Amino acid sequence: MKIVRVSARRIPLFGRTGRATCFALGLLLSSTAVSADPIQIVSSGAVFTGGDDTGFGFFGPSLALMASRVLDPIANCAPCTPGSAFNVSTTVSVSDWAGRATIDGRTYDSVYFNGLLRFNGGSVTVPNMAPGQSGPDFEGLSRALTGFTFTGSFAAFAAPGLAGTPLFSTDLTGGGAAVVAFSNFPTASGIRVAQLDYDFHDVASTPEPASLLLLGSGAAWIAVRRRGRPTC
Repeated sequence: MKIVRVSARRIPLFGRTGRATCFALGLLLSSTAVSADPIQIVSSGAVFTGGDDTGFGFFGPSLALMASRVLDPIANCAPCTPGSAFNVSTTVSVSDWAGRATIDGRTYDSVYFNGLLRFNGGSVTVPNMAPGQSGPDFEGLSRALTGFTFTGSFAAFAAPGLAGTPLFSTDLTGGGAAVVAFSNFPTASGIRVAQLDYDFHDVASTPEPASLLLLGSGAAWIAVRRRGRPTC
């Protein structure tokens, strides 16, 4: 499945590259696969909203769920008040989103997802940005970072309209760092959230908050974009 690109250029958050890794773990599947326990999203997983290459890529033991969909920032405060707290917590309803999935080594090249994405996170302080800050290429943005936890549920169907028996269903869990990019461009819009990304980290190696910035918000997704869509 090709990533749908929009005209805006992707915001280079930290300019680092990463490598997406799929981990193998057998799951018991019937014609309709159902996970007994939530699957932990590993560090290659990410949800990107705003800018270019929006959508999600969830990767866990013997699991890869991917969808490319143009998404505005899924939480916003436009116009945002300088000095106020902006919370990244939100719930996103997924309905009939086209994508691709791999589960227990079986790949579905075309599926339609239904489910919920639930983000529970901290808050960042809205910066005091002068009007016109951030040009049409999203340069000069003010960025802030906070942690989040995640739960989600998915069912995948073979055809649009979510008719019939799901091909599989699964629950997801995870956590990581949310990166918020603010802008004040065009000047008439006031300060707003231009981009909101959720990057997952392995629970066993979750870094201290002061170290999260060093990891780079876009690393995992850059690796996926450069190497193509990975499968387990």
